Amino acid sequence: MIKDITEKNNNVTLGAKEVEVLRENFPACFHADGSFDIERFKEYLKDKINVTDEGYELRFLGKNYARLLASLDTTTVVVPDEKHNSMPENKDSKNVYISGDNIDALKHLLKSYAGRIKCIYIDPPYNTGSDGFVYNDSFKFTPEELSSKLSISEEQAIRILDLTRRGSATHSAWLMFMLPRLVLARDLLSDDGVIFISIDDNEQSNLKLLCDDVFGEENMVAIIPRVTKKGGKSSDVIALNHDYLFIYGKKTTPNLYPLSHNDSGFKYKDSFFDERGYYKLNQTLDYDSLQYSSSLDYPITIDGEVFYPGGSEEDYLDRKQGNHDRADWCWRWSMDKFRFGLENGFIVVKRSKNGARLYTKTYQNAFIDEDDNGYIVEFGDRTKSLSTLELTDSIYSNDNATKDVAQTIGKKIFDYTKPISLLSLILDLSVRNNDLVLDFFSGSGTTGEALMKWNVENDCSVNFILVQIPESTKEKSNARRAGFRTIDEIGMERIKRAANKIKQENPLFHGDLGFKHYTLQEPSDIAVEKIENYDPKYMFGDTTLVDEFGVPAILTTWLVRDGYGLTPEIETLDFDGYEVYRMPNHIYIINPGLTNETVGGLLDKYQTEAEFNPQNIVVYGYALTWNEQQGLKDNMQTVQAGEKNMRINFDIRY
Repeated sequence: MIKDITEKNNNVTLGAKEVEVLRENFPACFHADGSFDIERFKEYLKDKINVTDEGYELRFLGKNYARLLASLDTTTVVVPDEKHNSMPENKDSKNVYISGDNIDALKHLLKSYAGRIKCIYIDPPYNTGSDGFVYNDSFKFTPEELSSKLSISEEQAIRILDLTRRGSATHSAWLMFMLPRLVLARDLLSDDGVIFISIDDNEQSNLKLLCDDVFGEENMVAIIPRVTKKGGKSSDVIALNHDYLFIYGKKTTPNLYPLSHNDSGFKYKDSFFDERGYYKLNQTLDYDSLQYSSSLDYPITIDGEVFYPGGSEEDYLDRKQGNHDRADWCWRWSMDKFRFGLENGFIVVKRSKNGARLYTKTYQNAFIDEDDNGYIVEFGDRTKSLSTLELTDSIYSNDNATKDVAQTIGKKIFDYTKPISLLSLILDLSVRNNDLVLDFFSGSGTTGEALMKWNVENDCSVNFILVQIPESTKEKSNARRAGFRTIDEIGMERIKRAANKIKQENPLFHGDLGFKHYTLQEPSDIAVEKIENYDPKYMFGDTTLVDEFGVPAILTTWLVRDGYGLTPEIETLDFDGYEVYRMPNHIYIINPGLTNETVGGLLDKYQTEAEFNPQNIVVYGYALTWNEQQGLKDNMQTVQAGEKNMRINFDIRY
């Protein structure tokens, strides 16, 4: 397990993944000595894409190092929180909360969830100088090793390593921190998926270039400003009270959904309510048109009462005589559309002390459309495009975020969170039933609470994966006084309380309001030493390396690795007290003490049960002696020679 990954990581070089893609798809461009013929490659592309020698890119210290980090596998194991996960509200949940460094979490997730995430939202450190961001990593390269891997001088390698170890908050350090995480996030997105990123002016220009680099400039959807707080007092002339929401797709046209017209203006009922829903009064039917049209300048008669655009018969007659210029009053609708609208309930007369005015009705579920035969009433939810200025509405400000956290978990427990309203808007735009949402900077857990509420409001089942590093809360902070030692504890508790509140307020809702919890754990120094020195030919195994991680952690890590995800249904086979774990295509043997009776029982299931056909037997190499491994292999050869004629793959993992 750890040993296999370490050996694989030692052989990783910068660009190895990209070279393999090229070798698979363009083998003719590689010479016998392994060198790549770029000119021949250009010949393949010249009729399909404009190849240019000019370039424009983001450069920063440590960029290639950051790309290398994205290629290395994680040596952490996934430890299930068995007590929490077995609770009634959690045991069948498809929601996931991971406590650990998000770069490790993303690497685990890629093995099961690559191409499956519909929406990613992240609120990373803004690198303001006061938000606590400093870059450190746990990779222990020597200058010589890094020089070889990146094909750079040892002097350059020392500069990069110094940047990773001294706790830097420079622009280069922030970009080096973000790049591998965004590369991994891109690979998790579905082809029609979309990522939303919150950022402010400290790094927004660098983030734009970085996202162009990772996702492609053509895949930028929008960058939307958001008001973070009310203007209020400021020591400067300009109040810095905004940030931005970056939106990028994995492909050029991500599958975004138009928003429904569901604002508070829809509050009136009429006789069409059952089929059209509520309506709101639109602007008056007449206006001061800068593009005056005589075809829109006509009198309207309703129940014997005549209405003129602009309200005055005198002005109307004056215009008809040519005494007014083009910038003048007329109707917004043609006469034919007006007649249709009046007959079908889309026109209303409103009276006041200043006289009567004509208004149009905008219904929630109906509107006037036009076909080859004229005007018709079309039914369906009214939709609108999201304005790039819409997030300047105070409903999306951090003032509401503070209230959200206070209502769920307590006042001043968490700073710099985002409002539920913002996450709800993102969900409206990006997900529908059975989709999957990821937030790997989950902080106080806003995404989790917002998604559970969104599911209730939309009668949907969308699940989340949240990741938060267990960063310590500050001494003497409100969070510490409230009993929260780490940030992830705050997030999990918020989700639990939000779920309980939803249950109380919506007793008929039976959706997923739980979550599975996992912690990412690095092996101890003692375990690493044992792993490095272990010889697979050792006769007696080393069961202490089973105890180091525990069977549940080893099994969970492997299930993710083999594509079964973090919420699978595992079948446990009991052979006289020895447990073997079965998935559709895998048998997992982890426990020490494999007996001949257990092997015989397993062989019998293969031979007698028609539906029992796992083609892979995975063995934790440290748990079994050499003789136990060989006995298992020898007995399973019988299956290969039997009626099923199966070929069983043995995978001994260390």
